[in-house]
Amino acid sequence: MEMQNLREEAAALPEDARQQVVGYVKHQASKSTADLLGLIDRAAGWIEKSLEGVSESQARFCPEPGEWCIADVLRHVDASMRGTARLVSALAAGESVNAKMADPPVDSGRKTLAELRDGVAQSFDDVRAAVAAIPEGAASGATAYHPFFGDLTCKEWAAFVYVHSRDHADQIQKAKPGSGALS
Repeated sequence: MEMQNLREEAAALPEDARQQVVGYVKHQASKSTADLLGLIDRAAGWIEKSLEGVSESQARFCPEPGEWCIADVLRHVDASMRGTARLVSALAAGESVNAKMADPPVDSGRKTLAELRDGVAQSFDDVRAAVAAIPEGAASGATAYHPFFGDLTCKEWAAFVYVHSRDHADQIQKAKPGSGALS
């Protein structure tokens, strides 16, 4: 997604919704590493469950012009989770980071649904490993900027995985046959 589109979407997000998400992320980030890992497990489960019954052709079908198909969502989730794993690791080490680390370029679209699912599963494993390596009581001074939610610490980025994944699991669910989106 281009930076201009991100700015437009960020500007369209109501301030009360933004603050609600930020408050939730900060609350979850105050919990233990084990709690954060539980959130990530639930997030990965939502993505996997949203894919139940999806065929290769359904994964490639775009419900409306300009909308992402399920395969596009999976490429984004894979790329953003891998980027988040890198951010979490760098921030936990106190390194300053470039926010672009969170969402690297996605693949060219040639992967099968099974390969996309495997990539997403691996990217969640990468996030789990990064979060598990956060030292308990890690200094929270280092942050990286999120275009919608501002500066986030390593544990806040880890907690954000939950919100981000839930949003995309819902997006996948809406694009499935029988949801009304694919008539």
